[in-house]
This record gives sequence, C-alpha cells and structure tokens, in this order.
Amino acid sequence: MNMITIPLTKTAFGTRFGIARTLTGTYVCPGWHLVPDGTKIEDVQFDYVEPVKIEKVIQEQTEWKVAGSRPGVVYLVNRYPDGDWTCSCPAKAFKRGDCKHIIALKN
Repeated sequence: MNMITIPLTKTAFGTRFGIARTLTGTYVCPGWHLVPDGTKIEDVQFDYVEPVKIEKVIQEQTEWKVAGSRPGVVYLVNRYPDGDWTCSCPAKAFKRGDCKHIIALKN
C-alpha cells in the first residue's frame, strides 16, 4: 500500500493517532481523516500544516441615530457588512433578536 499523508496541526495529541474502522469507512483519529480500508499505522505519515488565523474584518459600517421613546433620548444603531445589527438601547442588550429601532430601520 502507498504511504498516506495527512495534514497535522498542533494538537495535544502530537503525532499519536489510531485507526478506527466503522460501518461508513476507515479513519485516522484524531481528526477523522478518511483513508482506504486496510490502512495500517505504518502506512500513515503526517505533514505539519500551520493553522490559518481568520479575523473578522469590518470594512464599512452604517450608523443611524434613532430617537427613543422618551424626549431627548437618542440611540445608535449600526449595520455591519456581514449582516450584524447593533443598537445602544437597553432592549437590545436584554432581548434576543432585533429591538424596535432595528426593526424600524429594516422596514
């Protein structure tokens, strides 16, 4: 059988692994890497891969000042390019979903 190369990232397991045979196939664990049936431990080698760090980048934000229910109270509502909405009102902090200020802007 040919040597099978599996990408390895830094884990607590290091290069310790096992082969698991299930009803759906044969896997190298940890990681559940599918390998051909009949693969033996000596057929597996690891190639270290540096994990890629993904950061959420906010490119542009749209901001509105929305009047509150009480006179003189103003809340800031923001819409981000990824679709997230925020509002500085107390209801948004304690309520799941959108507050009435965000709902009004969406409509």
